[in-house]
Amino acid sequence: MVKQEDFAVEQFMDKYETHIDNNMGETCSDSLSVNQLFELVKSADPKFSVEEQQKLLTDKLLNTKLTYGHIRGSPALKEAICALYNDDSGKVGGDITEENIVISNGAIGANFLTLYSLVNADDKVIVVDPTYQQLSSVSSVFSQNKKNVVQFPLKFENGFLPDLEELKSLIKEHSPKLVIINNPNNPTGIVWSDAIVSEIVEICKADDIWLMCDEVYRPLYHSVPQDEQPKSIINYGYTKSISTSSTSKAFAFAGLRLGWVVSREKSLIRDLFSKRDYNTIAVSTVDDFIATLVIQNYKTVLQRSYDICLENIKVIQKAIDESNGLLSWVKPRGGTTCFIKINIPNIDTYKLCSELAENYGTLVVPGEVFGNRSGFLRVGFGNQAMSIKNGFIELNKWFKNNGY
Repeated sequence: MVKQEDFAVEQFMDKYETHIDNNMGETCSDSLSVNQLFELVKSADPKFSVEEQQKLLTDKLLNTKLTYGHIRGSPALKEAICALYNDDSGKVGGDITEENIVISNGAIGANFLTLYSLVNADDKVIVVDPTYQQLSSVSSVFSQNKKNVVQFPLKFENGFLPDLEELKSLIKEHSPKLVIINNPNNPTGIVWSDAIVSEIVEICKADDIWLMCDEVYRPLYHSVPQDEQPKSIINYGYTKSISTSSTSKAFAFAGLRLGWVVSREKSLIRDLFSKRDYNTIAVSTVDDFIATLVIQNYKTVLQRSYDICLENIKVIQKAIDESNGLLSWVKPRGGTTCFIKINIPNIDTYKLCSELAENYGTLVVPGEVFGNRSGFLRVGFGNQAMSIKNGFIELNKWFKNNGY
């Protein structure tokens, strides 16, 4: 088996994130407490009284014996996840059931479990680039050769949109078992349209290739009109499609560590549960309970995330406009991250970001940890606006102090 490589983005963030003032590395919507969740729900539904809140906490949480609980996830949790997929902006009818869902320890657990189940020695996997490193690194471990993982590159000059003719060529050349995409994309924040996703599905379907989409930022389409928002990958009529997601990013509850895999392919679901016995057994009963409340009220939570992201995008746009050409971007349309280009030839953005964290109290993630995309910075904009504003002030200080 290929030795697991270091997880560059996580190690960079772990090194600095507890010692900085301005966190522009965080990729989650500003995290909520349970009390804040209750306040949001009450604002949307005045009938949700204090008495009901206390009853939920006392009867359903504080008095629940903390056994393993529902090994495969509670019926209420799975029902809420079904609704999340069956709603899908009103574009499809609802045929996702509890039988299509596997609960995991976060989206990172969902991704790992899926790759553990699908990728065998010598299998080829095509992975969109840039994206979350886990998707390519774990694929290379199970395929037992890094050369079996083929990058499908996205280019800044093309707005980080996919070249589907190139995808067809890669499939023809490598005959992959699996294609992995990420929509909305991390780190770029780009959303691939319904038409693009439909064509990717048809490309994979034509050659009977598994298609996995890391949808952890879905449905945080803050800058896409509702009638233009893409469906979940599983709602395009192809059985061998797989969605992974969690409560962390769009839904502001990263601390729950609760995610899921959704697929219509029954044989995959059976294998996921078989593999799951070895790495999960069950998620926390507390996490299951709170995640159910979150997802049952996902539209209310999502609106808060929309508002935060749209406000912070304005802050970033202003900083770019005032940078005298030092900064440019493809404006994000979904998720909580963007990929900002530094227009300085041969700049070492890893060094820049290290110095920002160590000397300027500001965390930004360098492009070098995303497939060596030197010259780019990943900025998370799901946090409070003051962190973003102050972070760009410190970045400008770095530019000035280094003669730019």
